Amino acid sequence: MSSTEEHNLLEIDNLSVSLRGNRILEDINLRVKKGHIHALTGPNGAGKTTLMRSVMGGMPHKGTIRFLFRESTRIGYVPQFLEFDHSVPITVFDFLFLMLKKMPVFLARRRTVRAEVEELLTATDCAHLIDRSVGQLSGGEFRRVLLAQALSPKPELLLLDEPASNIDEVGIRHFEEMLINLRDEHGITILMVCHSMNMISRVCDAVTAVNRTIFYDGPAKGLNHADLLQQYTFL
Repeated sequence: MSSTEEHNLLEIDNLSVSLRGNRILEDINLRVKKGHIHALTGPNGAGKTTLMRSVMGGMPHKGTIRFLFRESTRIGYVPQFLEFDHSVPITVFDFLFLMLKKMPVFLARRRTVRAEVEELLTATDCAHLIDRSVGQLSGGEFRRVLLAQALSPKPELLLLDEPASNIDEVGIRHFEEMLINLRDEHGITILMVCHSMNMISRVCDAVTAVNRTIFYDGPAKGLNHADLLQQYTFL
């Protein structure tokens, strides 16, 4: 666990979300501490992604969401899926170059930007991919590239939606090491949607289990797997 001074970075009080008359989330009260890796888990359709979108300001809701930023006030986000044509002949460097630069490409100084891209890729342990074609990347490698993009500028809070989906066990372990490094070495707080109880128990400080409302909120190692499985059967 990170030794970062613990205080709440995100506070959610009495949050509820309804869509077309259907209650998706109800009475959500959540605290995410600075310097923690905090997981959201629960069955499909339980409202986890809706809760994440509410945090990002993209979902109408009732209740209160407060950020207690002390540094950058920056939020990074890596989606579960990104629509991208992998047949396009573009390298990882060009992909990040286009995503990171606000100025027209012909005005940007590629040499300066390359150093920036290399630094970001190093933080996600994939600097060796910089000249690889994006279309040749595995699912885990592409997820690391997307994570690198989310680190510029450095976020104080990083939101991840199913970061371990479609990644093999070796890739998952590698990703777990990166998350721990981002928390411990870079001081980034992480809130992620995750179904893997093994991953949660290995890397997370806290977990909130949701099935429209919260049925567990506490230390990752304290979540009863039997209770979780029961919740998965009652949608």
